[in-house]
Amino acid sequence: MANISEGGNGLATWLAEIVVDDAARARTRTRGLEQQAAEEGTFAGVLADLAERARPVVVQLANGRSHRGAITMIGHDLVGLRSSGGREVLVRQATISSVRTLPGEPVTIGDRHLVTDVTLADALSALADHRARVLLVGADPAHAVAGEVRAVGRDVVTVRLDGAGGTAYVAVASLAEISLFESG
Repeated sequence: MANISEGGNGLATWLAEIVVDDAARARTRTRGLEQQAAEEGTFAGVLADLAERARPVVVQLANGRSHRGAITMIGHDLVGLRSSGGREVLVRQATISSVRTLPGEPVTIGDRHLVTDVTLADALSALADHRARVLLVGADPAHAVAGEVRAVGRDVVTVRLDGAGGTAYVAVASLAEISLFESG
């Protein structure tokens, strides 16, 4: 640090050094706060941040399927998406492998606590009330079930099958996603 008694430029040099030191300390504090926020980030918090942006994301599921759309809702164990074409999909959070933003989107850290009580079973019950047409997909997409939701029990969904008819009983715990068909 400069000696104040050095003469004309000593005070200016000393003040400049204080400004530089303060800026360095501020950058260090900012990095520390950013690091702390990142360490407190959660997947649900990231989903909430992305939902607020209402921008398209790609959700990759453990069963190999993926969906592109904006996150429209986050429940206790599910995430709702709407594609640009208006198709709605509910995805069980536990089956999500990754969520990718489009190039150029800012990074999010998800440093918030999200509290919600809506569950996948609640969503299924609402769909049964409206006899919604759905595609139910589990761990193996080859065994998807398409039809009208008729009832939801504690751990089972009853679906009247499209096409030749018949009924399927699907274990709620097996579901990875529920795609809603257009009504009409």
